[in-house]
Amino acid sequence: MAYIPEDKLLEIKDAASLEEVVGQYVKLSRRGRNLVGLCPFHADSKPSFTVALDKGIFYCFGCGAGGNVFSFVMQYHRLSFPEAVEELARRYGIPLSLRDLGPQGAKAGRKRQLFYDLHAQAAAFYRQNLEGPAGGPARDYLRRRNLTPEIIREYQLGYALPEWDSLRRHLQNKGLSLELAQEAGLLVARPGGGYYDRFRDRVMFPIADRTGRIVAFGGRVMGDGEPKYLNSPESPLYSKGRLLYGLPQAAAALRQADLALVVEGYLDLLALKVHGIHPVLATLGTALTREQARLLKSLASRVVLVFDGDAAGAAAVRRAFPLCAEEGLAVRTLPLPAGLDPDSYVQAHGPELFISAWDNAQPMFAFLLEGLIQTHGMDIDGRVRLLAELRPFFQALKDPVEQDLWLRFTAGRLGVEEGSLRLSLAAPVSPTASPPENRRLALSLEKRLVKWVLQNPQGLNLEELEEWAQEFDNRELKEILSLIIDCCRKHGNLDVGLLIQRAEEEEQQRQICALSLGEAEFGAPAADTAAGDWRRALLRRRLRKAEAALKEKLTTALADPENAELPALLAQSQEIQRKIQSLKSEDAGKGEDG
Repeated sequence: MAYIPEDKLLEIKDAASLEEVVGQYVKLSRRGRNLVGLCPFHADSKPSFTVALDKGIFYCFGCGAGGNVFSFVMQYHRLSFPEAVEELARRYGIPLSLRDLGPQGAKAGRKRQLFYDLHAQAAAFYRQNLEGPAGGPARDYLRRRNLTPEIIREYQLGYALPEWDSLRRHLQNKGLSLELAQEAGLLVARPGGGYYDRFRDRVMFPIADRTGRIVAFGGRVMGDGEPKYLNSPESPLYSKGRLLYGLPQAAAALRQADLALVVEGYLDLLALKVHGIHPVLATLGTALTREQARLLKSLASRVVLVFDGDAAGAAAVRRAFPLCAEEGLAVRTLPLPAGLDPDSYVQAHGPELFISAWDNAQPMFAFLLEGLIQTHGMDIDGRVRLLAELRPFFQALKDPVEQDLWLRFTAGRLGVEEGSLRLSLAAPVSPTASPPENRRLALSLEKRLVKWVLQNPQGLNLEELEEWAQEFDNRELKEILSLIIDCCRKHGNLDVGLLIQRAEEEEQQRQICALSLGEAEFGAPAADTAAGDWRRALLRRRLRKAEAALKEKLTTALADPENAELPALLAQSQEIQRKIQSLKSEDAGKGEDG
């Protein structure tokens, strides 16, 4: 891990509210002292993701993901630690020099910033082309598509010139690295050396991340050329399966409507935007991915898929359904007439269908069922084939109540007996697990002690903790306890968020989160009472270890009646037994074990 001064980490961590950062991606609701929501890192149907604001950490009781605000940004955006620190510092206006990131972090940070600079320069160049003398054909094309100057400016549309190296020359004149521009996907390497522009004679659609920074481009031809759309390749900034087009522009509308309309193309989105439909996003040349479904889940509780009215559009809906169902998304689909896409539909019929999109949309399962009926018919053979195709979609429904309701609907629609249909379609539904915080796990004494210290950091003094740490048998738990002691000595208190930062191993970070947030195996007694309990438990374990070691010596000594050490060994054994019995009397009724 790159060296970053701890005081700088504390400054960024204190400024970057964990609730605010996580809340950009996860819908959180309060449960007691904590916040809970659906985990963004796995298919979560019941809220198992917990944010503990008082500790500055998050933990998922389903998949085990956990950490602090830096860990969350790293895991969600697939960033290195220095990149996550740099991103949060930028968001919250904390000065962070490359020197603060250490040699490796500074190098990675400089490179990542150069990628952003390259895309910003390319976007400005494309906009300049569109507005300049050479942009006439592109401006005419956008007018024919009924795009307004306001929309063109808001989405920063541009134009790539027909020349092979206009962008290359522009970047070179700006002193930017052509090698990095090729790595970013803006240029293509020539087999014989040198570079040429990836995009030529195309209307350009900048693709931005959630913070509004441009990370990629889509380019569309204005005539009949192929491919119709050309998109940036995957790069260190851009993964097409993890972003959605138009996200920064739609963010406020998504929150206000609690609804997202998802279309397939850039121009579909812009056409709806021109007609006053604002909470719209577009996929990026791929079928909807699981990462995009999770992103949508963090943006709105309702999603309407508005794909083209053709076989490909219907197939896209079918591919999207299991992902959305497994992620617990409330999704409907808005079928369009054959041959129409959202752009052509709104131009011909106006925006009324989309203004009340949720009410006009069809539940996804009903759409799938009706499509299969049209494909296979309602004779016996057709219904058998239909049910075989419907089964995986039905089993993707995670909510047993929703599954039961759709089973009844399907039985009525197909005219089959409900019990038989259940045997054919229904996957066994696992009983709902008790909330993880209510599970009583059988923890070792060492784990229970570390857990108690994390949840009651003022309960024991550091000298005593240091003494006990020396007796720990479990190396991982001993390291965590040593980190706790060191953190408390340096800062005067236990900051669990900072403690996680000091634990460089991800598994260790997860264990700290799990122990910090799991329900204790004990009540919450006064600090001195609990400390006394731990003292007795550890002393009892120490005596049992001594007793086991003494038994071996006594076995050897008893074999030789003349052994001079025998009386002393017997006296030691009696003293150990006396102390054990004394502890048992003290612990009577406490139910403790060692």
